[in-house]
Amino acid sequence: MRKGSILVTAILLVVALPAAADAGDGDKHRLPVFNFVRKIGTFIDSMTVRGLDRRYIDAPKKPWQIILQGNVNQSDLKMKTVLDGHDLFDESWGEVRWEPRVKSGVSTYVGLWAGYRGYGIGYSRNVGRDKGSLLKFGAMGGSYGVNLRIHRFETDNPTVHTSGYMPEWNEETREFWLFDPIRVRALSLDGYYLFNGKKFSYAAAYDQSVIQKRSAGSLMVGAMYYHSTVAYDDGLNADLILLMNDIGKLKQYQVSVGGGYAYNFVPCKGLLINAMAMPMLVFYNRFDAWRYNSNLREKALEMRQNPSASDSDEWDIDMEDFKIYPMEKDHRVTYHGKVSFLLDARLSITCNLGDWFVNAYGQLNNFRFRHEDINGSLTDWYVNASVGLRL
Repeated sequence: MRKGSILVTAILLVVALPAAADAGDGDKHRLPVFNFVRKIGTFIDSMTVRGLDRRYIDAPKKPWQIILQGNVNQSDLKMKTVLDGHDLFDESWGEVRWEPRVKSGVSTYVGLWAGYRGYGIGYSRNVGRDKGSLLKFGAMGGSYGVNLRIHRFETDNPTVHTSGYMPEWNEETREFWLFDPIRVRALSLDGYYLFNGKKFSYAAAYDQSVIQKRSAGSLMVGAMYYHSTVAYDDGLNADLILLMNDIGKLKQYQVSVGGGYAYNFVPCKGLLINAMAMPMLVFYNRFDAWRYNSNLREKALEMRQNPSASDSDEWDIDMEDFKIYPMEKDHRVTYHGKVSFLLDARLSITCNLGDWFVNAYGQLNNFRFRHEDINGSLTDWYVNASVGLRL
């Protein structure tokens, strides 16, 4: 079964469980799994309202949220490397800065979220030209929350800026077509703790499992794990790998902690505006790079040693014949970066209309990496709009 089918099935199962959770005491002959689900629901219900100031936060009588989500998303990957063209090609080349930029395009995703009192799962697919998917898990209680987001996309048309000295190709920005796409996968897992969970609810602004009745704010602490993979390690991309100093795949791991402030503003009944900002210290920053040799690289070195043959037909290699293979030395290089900072910022607007609610929120993240002769960043922003119903 494909991953998408499994996720859709899981969401449908979540949607179908209210009947089990609402079963009366007289339903003693139900299967044990239904009784187990009911007990979990009762426990979550008690945890949701425990310690809350009901003048500020209220828990809806209907605990389930079924949400139709639309998401506008863009990921912007920038990489930069410096290539010594003199050593690799010939005397006419100099030091070359090669800066590919991969943007996913402003992509539109449509999907479904199903949750019970702040615990749920959502899955969205790209409905535009770029291939991509979003998978989200959430668990939000009175004073804590955990969120997982996985974003995948690919592109075969990066924009490349060059500077330095190359014969007949200097100081330009141009499109670079690939026969095999660059594949990007980014995972972020974040958690937080609120110091004023009695009067302030983060869940009211981001999954609508509770309702904020009065304005309130809270100091908060949080932690984030981030992992990304950028891969273009295919023979058809031998030219790009060569110009990226032989690097064909990158992986980044970051762990950060921070503290910030969030505020829920309630200008009138049913309307909620939330803003959150959290500076974070990145104390673990690991970067892995995989290096590849190729028949294209070997041909360049051969021509460098024998300049008289550089104008012959021996230099020509059809792209379909490109081949790559791991470097004998330093195929995989690991680097641990310095301590750095990032900012986690979010904004949300919610309108509650009885059992229905409408919400829009946005988030911006920027993750950087550096390793000797290559560095870059991945900027990811998205705006999520949704219409939901409580059941």
